[in-house]
Amino acid sequence: MNSKRFERNVRSAPLAGVPSAMLEYRAREGSPVPEPGMTLLDELGPADLVRLLAGPGSTRPADDGGTPGEAPFDLSRAFILGNGWQSWSPGWELAPGERMERARFVRNLNIFTDHPGLVPRRGEVLASFLGYLRIGDDYLALASLPQGGPPVSFLFRRRNGTISVLAYAEGHRFEAGDPAARILVVRARGWFALKDALREAYAPYDQFSRLSFLGTPGEPLVPGGYESWYNHYSDIDEGLILTDLRNLAGNGNLIDRLYIRPGKPTVFQVDDGWERTVGDWRVNEARFPRGMKDLAGRIEEAGFIPGIWLAPFLVTRFAPLFRERPEWLLRNEDGTPTVAGWIPAWGKDFYCLDLSIPEVLEYLEGIFDRVVNDWGYRYLKLDFLYAGMLRGRRRNGGAAFVHYRNALKRLTSVRRRRDGTPVAYLGCGAPFEASFEFLPLMRIGADTREDWDWGQARFLRHPGRPSAWISMKDTIGRALWDGTVFLNDPDVVFCRNRRMRLSEAEKELVALTARLFASQVMFSDDTADFEPAVEGAFTERIAELYGRISGREFRPERVPGLRDVFTTRSRDGRAAAVLNLSDLPAEVPGSWPPDKAVLARFRSVGGRVIFPPHTVSLYDGLEGA
Repeated sequence: MNSKRFERNVRSAPLAGVPSAMLEYRAREGSPVPEPGMTLLDELGPADLVRLLAGPGSTRPADDGGTPGEAPFDLSRAFILGNGWQSWSPGWELAPGERMERARFVRNLNIFTDHPGLVPRRGEVLASFLGYLRIGDDYLALASLPQGGPPVSFLFRRRNGTISVLAYAEGHRFEAGDPAARILVVRARGWFALKDALREAYAPYDQFSRLSFLGTPGEPLVPGGYESWYNHYSDIDEGLILTDLRNLAGNGNLIDRLYIRPGKPTVFQVDDGWERTVGDWRVNEARFPRGMKDLAGRIEEAGFIPGIWLAPFLVTRFAPLFRERPEWLLRNEDGTPTVAGWIPAWGKDFYCLDLSIPEVLEYLEGIFDRVVNDWGYRYLKLDFLYAGMLRGRRRNGGAAFVHYRNALKRLTSVRRRRDGTPVAYLGCGAPFEASFEFLPLMRIGADTREDWDWGQARFLRHPGRPSAWISMKDTIGRALWDGTVFLNDPDVVFCRNRRMRLSEAEKELVALTARLFASQVMFSDDTADFEPAVEGAFTERIAELYGRISGREFRPERVPGLRDVFTTRSRDGRAAAVLNLSDLPAEVPGSWPPDKAVLARFRSVGGRVIFPPHTVSLYDGLEGA
């Protein structure tokens, strides 16, 4: 059922040799009132989509959308990619009967993950920007191709077999003829075939060339370096950061081996803790008495790219802006400030700026100009960006997506410092589609953690909680995007033993998941504490394994009948791995020759191969596909 308000035009668009079609939606008439939370553009079934792929006038039967003998795309029994709308929203395949969690008791935790316009009900799966159905190795995918309009989500209803195409356009007024969405439909046999089609579809955006300075010519683009967060958290000061800076090169740590010794560009990023408080982006002079400009200079003198953390749209109640510029805050309909999330260390509830206000944008541009051109930072991690897309009463009206895109376009328009050196931006906690054209380097999952999971947050069922386990599930679930839509940032890897609750096998699993399915390698280990005799062997092993998988593309596949157990195989079929993220031993079908194992965490029991929980086993030199 096509929405009567929007006209759908269909054209064939074969990509990478697989059937594809482009659905273009335009408003038939102007919006009589501002759009509601979610605007329905279309409602289709899988068979409708397959008919559209076959072209105008197709008489292909509508029962399954396939050729004789093929399994139907039955929503009630298909695997569906549940793809949350921003970095921390869960993003992985769901089998029938599975659903994403939502936080209990502390409901404001759901602000970190819920789509502002829609929370799916039981039997529904929401996929934003990209979603697919999978039966075996047969994929039916929908992907939004941004053109400046509202971000799109796909609501899969298992019970009635329909897919709603929805736009988050609240507050927007379409004019007659305005484009509303451009949706790519792809049917592909195999994960690599789908990824190739998506790569071709998104290639015209030329997203990655602006990041080339973070890589080495002639090699795959894999930025890397150090960041302070996952060891020191916000408890940092000038002395501690300079100690890590002095010890990053020369002692054989992972970043030294992978980036510094080979002469590759290396990021050194200062995370949260340098500022006076979140929302007050002046330097905390008690912690950094020589200031952030001096620190950036020292980072450059050491041969690294200076990086810094910002959460530009946030305001806590401790920030002067909260008291001095209350009119700059996004408001609810009752006039109270819109809550943007809940963190106890920030006074629990915190708030966000109203991006419709010109003075707010001028204020933010001033901060970015100071950080880039005065202080000298060239790698800006922009965090908690979802706050710019929350629902609320904006002083100047209009839709959240319009003001968010305008703000991000202005703030990331500085591609070079005044001295000509290039600048990169990492999106984190960022709405995927609305950020796509501005932030090609993107965190694609929850924060990791130096522990398998976070017990308190797990009890609360917080789905976007900092957790090594959750972060890896997101990295695997969004592997399809890496190198096609974004350069995927999987968060940091760990080699250290101190302040660490992950086992050696779990650290291997974190490290290999990050490199198999994503394209940035960062760590936060205390470089001054690195002891070659203690951590050297582990670090050397990870570096050697990275060398084996570098330059190869891997597709993950969920093992049928097992939850959180995956296999992966390289495109040429010669390398493979088994990743057991579950809490139980797993017997995985397939041939797993022990003599081809380059990382062996399995056990052979009576002719069976058992993969222990929280482990990865890697194989190389297999017979090709």
